[in-house]
Amino acid sequence: MSNLRHPDIRIRDIRKLLGYKSYELVWDSGCNETSEWILASVENQIYLERLTNWLAGKNVLPENEALLVNNYWEGTQKIYWKNILENPLAYFGKNSFKLYDLDLNWVMEYSKSEIARFGRYGIKPKA
Repeated sequence: MSNLRHPDIRIRDIRKLLGYKSYELVWDSGCNETSEWILASVENQIYLERLTNWLAGKNVLPENEALLVNNYWEGTQKIYWKNILENPLAYFGKNSFKLYDLDLNWVMEYSKSEIARFGRYGIKPKA
């Protein structure tokens, strides 16, 4: 299995598969050259616009399917990238989560400390 599309995939299988693929993950640059994290606040309209622009800049198709996992791995939910783009207030500002592309092309992590990062799989880190 090389993706998260199986309808009966278990959380422990997801974690194991992601562990195997973790060496292929490269994080996009964030707020500066030494960090992949960006401010992901929905505190006011300016921050919300910055967040939505950052999300739109990831060039993920709106119909791209993803698996939303809470920070404690208690459950999963399949959503579309357009859900995040169209209603970021439903996801950001509350609880930490991870969002995995079902085909394992990318991942986004959000921390309730209002920071986020985005990475892509399949890109081998430079030695």
